[in-house]
Amino acid sequence: MGFKLDLGSYQRKAPSNIPNSIEDLICNDNMICRLLNVIYSHDHNDIKSIEVKPLSPGSDIKGNLSDCGRLAIIVKTYGGGRHEYNWFVKIQPEDHLNSDLFTQFNLFENEIEFYQKIVPELEEFVAESNEGSAINFDIPKLIYSEVEKDRAIIILEDLVGAGFKQTKDGNGEKYLTLDAAILAVESVAKIHAASYALQVKKNIDLGHIHPNLEVSGMLWSNDEMASRLTAMKDYYCDILEESKNPDSPILVERFRKTFDSPEKLKEIVTRRVSQEENGKSSIHCLQQGDFHFNNLMFKVEADGRTSVKIVDWQMAYTGRAGGDIAYLLMSSINPELYETDEDTIKEKYFDMFNETFYSLIREKKWMNKEQKVERMLEQDYTESLPIGFLFSCGNVMSTGDQERKVTFAYNLCNEAASKNLI
Repeated sequence: MGFKLDLGSYQRKAPSNIPNSIEDLICNDNMICRLLNVIYSHDHNDIKSIEVKPLSPGSDIKGNLSDCGRLAIIVKTYGGGRHEYNWFVKIQPEDHLNSDLFTQFNLFENEIEFYQKIVPELEEFVAESNEGSAINFDIPKLIYSEVEKDRAIIILEDLVGAGFKQTKDGNGEKYLTLDAAILAVESVAKIHAASYALQVKKNIDLGHIHPNLEVSGMLWSNDEMASRLTAMKDYYCDILEESKNPDSPILVERFRKTFDSPEKLKEIVTRRVSQEENGKSSIHCLQQGDFHFNNLMFKVEADGRTSVKIVDWQMAYTGRAGGDIAYLLMSSINPELYETDEDTIKEKYFDMFNETFYSLIREKKWMNKEQKVERMLEQDYTESLPIGFLFSCGNVMSTGDQERKVTFAYNLCNEAASKNLI
């Protein structure tokens, strides 16, 4: 006796529209054709040929949390047209969600929300509030993004192809010059101030509207991330112990005592999202979350001006205004420059924050309160220095050869001691 198989009731699993890797994307004509149609309205019936060319990095860009790369897409149509598109592509790796942590918080979703929702929200607010000169945010242009269950893709403009690159100081070190540091803090100040003005003027909390921002802010207090901080701290101490400077043993002892338990580490990272410290209110605004040398790209324009782009917004969160610049100053400028020009760089940040904030807020109760805002900014910066120092310790892992690691570790710890951070 036979039986009839009802194939109509059998649901085949639809193929994913999102690749597993850059290599998967390059080799998949269907995915490329779909993206060309969705982004540029190219009908696949009109396409004669497609060439996908991987491009050399052109800088030190590399994704610790993503599979990323530069691609050139050359499209020829039957009508004789030729189109070339340059992309910087970020793809969520297959093992991204193997961690218990990332099942609770998806960095890709956070970055996509930043580009798709938060930036347009800020730009719309700026357009309606600032009838005078425009305020431009120095971030990459989003070309396309998509999330599908445990996969995600982000396509951004190719900054390297547009002439942007990372920079080094006069000694060839991976530090920012004074001019580059000022440009960076002024750039991020516009985003900080616009997000603060938006919240004040509309009486909203960006973290409540975009919950990923709040989750991201608390990310380092998670047990898994706290254990990573502990491992980073131990590695830093191992490097610092190799220093031959006479005061190195004392610095190591002070460092270990300051960060002697996971609970202390969690307390320090939790303070960066606190809206009050010692009974005083903080300026709670959007923060980039990973604001250091590797996420800044510069370009000398035809007129001699230098432009900057702030990249990699996966760790964006809402927290103290001082979080980003404290980390930048401790991690990304030469300790000698930090010692002599910290106040200059801070003042440039404060000035740009005030200029942007007051151009947008335009409310009587806030007029003539620059000194109050600046005091809050100074307080937030000071309170953010411990976490800025702690995160900067992680830079030892990617600092050249062993001698440079030891020198960096000593200089950083010495600076922290001079500020009584340890």
